Amino acid sequence: MDPWRYWELGRIIDEPFAGVNLDVSSPKLLPSLLRKEQRGTWIAIDLFSDEIANWRYVDPDLDLRVDDARALSFGDASFDACLCVSVVEHIPGDGDIDALREIWRVLRPGGVLHLTTMISNAHRDKVIDHKLYGDASTEVGGGVFYSRYYDDATLQTRLLSLPWEVNAFEEIRQINPSIESTFYRLAPWSYAGGFALRWLCPTNFAKIDRTAQLADDEFGVVYLKLRKPYVPSDSPSA
Repeated sequence: MDPWRYWELGRIIDEPFAGVNLDVSSPKLLPSLLRKEQRGTWIAIDLFSDEIANWRYVDPDLDLRVDDARALSFGDASFDACLCVSVVEHIPGDGDIDALREIWRVLRPGGVLHLTTMISNAHRDKVIDHKLYGDASTEVGGGVFYSRYYDDATLQTRLLSLPWEVNAFEEIRQINPSIESTFYRLAPWSYAGGFALRWLCPTNFAKIDRTAQLADDEFGVVYLKLRKPYVPSDSPSA
C-alpha cells in the first residue's frame, strides 16, 4: 500500500458512516472494508472499466459501477456521505471543480464529503511523457497532464468555492520523506516487503498550519471533511 495511504485511509476509517454512501474513485479497499463492517451501504465508482472489473474479483458483493465524477449518473440528493481519496488532483482542466459540483448535487442536505488531495507550497501541475490514463489523458505543454498540487489559495478557489460547512481541514507533511522515495525507487521489489510499512508509516506524519510551510521540493496531503448545509435552497449558482 502507498505510504501516504496509511494516513489518508486511516484518518477516514475512524469517521462515522451510515445510510447510503458513494465512493468516487478512491482506493476500493476503503468502501469494501466499510461495507463489510456494516457501516452503511456503498456504491463505488471509477472511470476505468478495468479497475471496476478487477475489484469485482476481490469483493464481488460491493456495488461497483463505471461512472464519471464530472457527470455523475445519480439523482439529486441521493447519498448521505461521499468519499473521494486522492482523485481530484488527477482530473485535467476544470474537472476537479466539476467533480465537486457533482458531489454537492448528489449529497443530501447534511451529507458529508470526505476528500483528500495533494498540496505543495505553490500551485503546480505535474506533467509526464506518456498517457498513463489512456484516452482519459490530456496533453498539455508538450507533455501529458498527470496531477496538480494545490496550495491554500487554490484549495479555496477550486475545491471550497461552494458553501460547504468545513468540519475538518487538516494539512499533513511527511516527517521522513525518504520512506516513500525509497519505497518507489526500489519498486517493484519493495512491494514484497510492503508489510513493513505498517510499522514505519503511521507515525511518519505531522500536521502543518499552511501550505507555505512545505519546502519547494516537498508535497503533503490535505484532508477535508465538508458538510452540505441544511438550507431551503442549497443549489449553487452556475
